[in-house]
Amino acid sequence: MRCVETGGARLCVETFGDPADPTILLVHGASASMLWWDEELCELLAAGGRHVVRYDNRDTGRSTAYPPGRPGYTMRDMGLDAIGILDGLGIGAAHLVGRSMAGGIVTVAAAEHPSRVVTLTLVTTTPGLPGLPPMSPAFLDFTGSGGPDPADPSAVVEFIVGLMRVYGGGSPTSTSPRCAGSPNGTSPAPPTSPPAW
Repeated sequence: MRCVETGGARLCVETFGDPADPTILLVHGASASMLWWDEELCELLAAGGRHVVRYDNRDTGRSTAYPPGRPGYTMRDMGLDAIGILDGLGIGAAHLVGRSMAGGIVTVAAAEHPSRVVTLTLVTTTPGLPGLPPMSPAFLDFTGSGGPDPADPSAVVEFIVGLMRVYGGGSPTSTSPRCAGSPNGTSPAPPTSPPAW
């Protein structure tokens, strides 16, 4: 791992594969470190001839943190961070993948720097437009609860497990005990071949 300085922030970055291969930049959403992009997935993509980059957004993992409730940045800044990561690694353009809130982050990056984005893939995200299904009441109740005391590790773990349950939206695995390395409580069989990006 290394850090890249961009937009007044220091962002922790990890890469997989050969930098000469086409790059996939994986960006996760709110409060989720790069580790939510499983290492096994990153290695599988790299084995398929892709240079994979994942990083911690501001206020996650080992990246720059701000005082609680007073972020020193906007969604636009986070979109520009994605481009700053490419700059810091010497990458001209990449396939951008945004999960959850990062769908907005990579969309900002693509809108502001279209020549730097080969493709844009949005996963479990929404633009929040009228006519689209809203977030479930269970999700809104849970995320609006204020969260755990950050000084209490047990409360933090309990909160994250509960959050993964409401993210699961009632799927059969959303009530199963969480397996190591899998945010939805299962250990899926690996695909027989990597995606053809």
